[in-house]
Amino acid sequence: MFGVAIIGAGNIGRIRARVIQNSAESRVRLVADVDPAHAYTLAASMQCDAATDWRQAIRSSEVNLVVVCTPTKFHASAALVALRAGKSVLCEKPLARSSMEAEEVVEAAETRGLILKTGFNYRYMGHVRKAKELIAQGALGPLYCLRCRYGHGGRPEYEKHWCTDRDLSGGGVLLEQGIHVIDLVRYLLDEPTQVLAETSRWFWDFPEVEDNCFLLLKTQQSQTAQIHVSWTQWLNIFSLEIVGKDGYLHLSGRDGHYGPQRLVWGKRQLDHSRPKEEVFEFLSPDDSWTREWDDFIDAVQTGREPMGGGTDSMQALRLIDAAYDSSRGQRWVEVAQSAVHAGAQI
Repeated sequence: MFGVAIIGAGNIGRIRARVIQNSAESRVRLVADVDPAHAYTLAASMQCDAATDWRQAIRSSEVNLVVVCTPTKFHASAALVALRAGKSVLCEKPLARSSMEAEEVVEAAETRGLILKTGFNYRYMGHVRKAKELIAQGALGPLYCLRCRYGHGGRPEYEKHWCTDRDLSGGGVLLEQGIHVIDLVRYLLDEPTQVLAETSRWFWDFPEVEDNCFLLLKTQQSQTAQIHVSWTQWLNIFSLEIVGKDGYLHLSGRDGHYGPQRLVWGKRQLDHSRPKEEVFEFLSPDDSWTREWDDFIDAVQTGREPMGGGTDSMQALRLIDAAYDSSRGQRWVEVAQSAVHAGAQI
């Protein structure tokens, strides 16, 4: 039985805690948050101890694994302390505010032989898993492109939320939500090598970060991904299409305000008549959080690399860095050229 420390008792920390507590392999032993009310409320529901000092929670002899659910600014430092204490880590996305900030974390896990995983739970959603299965079977033939629209309209006083503060978050909608889509491009298509991006601040009165981003990614197999992530999408949307020689997939929804998960598989007809479609519905509740935790536990037990491990985390952040570089310079950027992330500047 693994003892787990939850660092950060906000909404994601609460989701993670429930999943951990429902696992046959783990129990929450400590909850840490700088806000005592958050820490003690979640700890009471988990029937475990609470702390306001996350370092104290990590050092506990009852803790084998650490789950980091803080604002992004603190991801790297908390993960590093845990890894140096010999404890494997699941850290919420993104692993850090930039690839440069994440490098030391990934290196610490590799040198110590510990598991480091980033919370890319979208890979485990039902429609994404089905899409991956169909692509692996060759159902679409050679893949041509991916299109994705993903966003919401914010909430009252969104300017005061930590994810819109550049120092705390590292960026705006591109880093906060776009990293999920970039990870899916890598997972479902191929490795992107070039990025063209434009970041904008249209509606929200953020001091520095963007509320919209448009991206084009080119992969090493000459595939193209077109992405729009937005905090001015007044009606929530998650729509992802993949087109290949023999057909297409359309993934929509992700439960909650985005609607139920649904996948449409369109099959190109030889006479170019209307494609035949097969529809897959995935009933709520979403079990991606549970599947991701199970993957993490199995990786810890077997020593294998989990999905969304250190390599995936770093490459996603390199692509984010490249996108911000591209937006500043209004040019295509080779991913390998984006070594330093200067931040999310409009």
